[in-house]
Amino acid sequence: MFSAQTFRDRRKRLLEKLGDNSLAIVPPSSSKPSSADGHHAYVPNKNLYYLTGISQPDTWLVMAAQPGQDPLEILFIDPYDPEYERWWGVRLSPEQASALSGVETCRTNDGVRSFIDRCLVRNQMGRVFVDFPVNGIQNGHSSTRLGLANEIFSAFPHLELGRLSPLIFAQRMIKEPAELDMIRGAVATANRAMKRAVRVLRPGMVEYEFEAELIYEFTRSGERDPAFHPIVAGGPRATYLHYPDNDQVVNDGEMLLVDFGAQNGLYNCDITRTFPVSGVYSQRQRQLMDLVIEVQEEAIRLLRPGIEHRQWNEEVNAFYRERLKERRIIETDEELERVYYHRIGHSLGLDTHDECLVSQPIEEGMVFTVEPGL
Repeated sequence: MFSAQTFRDRRKRLLEKLGDNSLAIVPPSSSKPSSADGHHAYVPNKNLYYLTGISQPDTWLVMAAQPGQDPLEILFIDPYDPEYERWWGVRLSPEQASALSGVETCRTNDGVRSFIDRCLVRNQMGRVFVDFPVNGIQNGHSSTRLGLANEIFSAFPHLELGRLSPLIFAQRMIKEPAELDMIRGAVATANRAMKRAVRVLRPGMVEYEFEAELIYEFTRSGERDPAFHPIVAGGPRATYLHYPDNDQVVNDGEMLLVDFGAQNGLYNCDITRTFPVSGVYSQRQRQLMDLVIEVQEEAIRLLRPGIEHRQWNEEVNAFYRERLKERRIIETDEELERVYYHRIGHSLGLDTHDECLVSQPIEEGMVFTVEPGL
């Protein structure tokens, strides 16, 4: 997939942005319990995976930049546990983790907190950067990674504390050729899945039957989890942007909207298509479909390096308004939001809605969805 040198290069570029006397900490994401003795499928910290290639739980990356010294890189992983192995299987050894990530020093994670503490106290670091999500204040609690940042700031109030995440996001936004190939692989899987499902589409079918055909093809391709829960919405339910149920019968004369995505080694695609349930468009359905395709093609033409995402969105909206007014679907510019009330697209990569710094101009290598829904 990716070589150890790829991960070394990514970490080197990141450290160069931090400056001397800086400590960078990339903690793991937390496992989410689903019941008394069960857990939801583990979703790794995508920033950690981007920098190391490791998706194993409880893995930490700590890096430091000091003047006159080579950069410090240490990986912390779970220690060998024969009891864990009996129940769950084999975890990476230190040698395997080093070979995969290119991080030469690998230790057990039971000492990561004391190591961070020693670095900050003894090495007189001036700044510490932690990778953590921003949850806002409505949740009422901090995430594990945000909690760590708060603890460090509380213990070392004299240090300059920064959020590492935006610096990683800036790198992740521009995809390397191998990353583009991973996304193309996800698209290829989605293409096979859609063709399979459309072949059995018929009036009287339940939405989840169509979904099952998609998931079957994902699993057949070696990816058990979709990029996100598929939206399979017939008739008026297609106007609910995040319709979750997929449990209603689709009828003759209706359209079926399918918003879905496949994964390929943690890289995602995100595709929306709309089909006539009967297999044949009515005249009105064909007119509206032609309009959406026309706007989609224009949006792709307008997507170019040098502009901000905001400008792209505004240019597409202007084009959309004119085409809608020509067809007398709307009368005034303000009515656009009645029939099209979301942005034209979003960044795509290791996350379906990949992290995107909206103030950063669009550059070659960035990947966006193009979604002019009507």
